[in-house]
Amino acid sequence: MSTVKESGDKVDTSRSITGQDARRYAFADHHCFACGGTNPIGMHMAIELGEGTARTTWVAGRDFVGWEEKVHGGILATLLDEVMAWAPSSHDSWAVTAEMHIRYRAPANPGEALAARAWVTSRRRRIYEVSGEIRGEDGRLIAEATGRFLGASPTEKAGLKARYGLPVEVSDAGPEGQ
Repeated sequence: MSTVKESGDKVDTSRSITGQDARRYAFADHHCFACGGTNPIGMHMAIELGEGTARTTWVAGRDFVGWEEKVHGGILATLLDEVMAWAPSSHDSWAVTAEMHIRYRAPANPGEALAARAWVTSRRRRIYEVSGEIRGEDGRLIAEATGRFLGASPTEKAGLKARYGLPVEVSDAGPEGQ
């Protein structure tokens, strides 16, 4: 799945990316609870990727509610965790959460389109500082987070690229391959 900006430029997503060789590569589908397509109880998110950024819009169904018919806080944390982990991908990084701090600001309702976005605020070697937020359809701030994300080692990255169907020699995206 490729999104096209108004300018006509293709945008990388959690489903396919443009390598530094300008070729499009599709990720092999996987079972990730948040972004995988093969998990029958998953969130099935499609993440749009930018330069040090990631964003998605996702609608929680009734299966994701907690107390008082509101979207469960753990699901909101998963939404933030996913966009925040994808944000470093333009640096040719496959990042995992080292720590994350969340502040919940307002409840989210099932059936409401939730806009989540994340951006890299700093990088030191393989450690990425990332911020993120979720906003409701009316623009209200639902949750915000900061976190540290650890990029994969070169050996781990090569294995991940092979697992998800990307040629090992192709840098994922962006100018800052490791």
